[in-house]
Amino acid sequence: MIHLALDGKVVAVPRDVVHAIAVAAAARAGLSGRHRDLSLKLHRALEAGHASLGQGDVRALVAVLEETHPDLGPGAAELLSAVA
Repeated sequence: MIHLALDGKVVAVPRDVVHAIAVAAAARAGLSGRHRDLSLKLHRALEAGHASLGQGDVRALVAVLEETHPDLGPGAAELLSAVA
């Protein structure tokens, strides 16, 4: 599990879900610097086991989750409900 601090709220997210979100954010990095930053932070979180995401990161996270969560499984759906 990776622990993500989302605007002060800590959520435990399965490693595979964090990886999938990081990849999805990286795919959108050319469109948005926020997506690029999110991807980088999530890749670092995979190494460290935790990350702290600011408000802009959380907005990018929500955008990625809204676009891809059905493909990422129940862990992504739970994360989306935690940040909504």
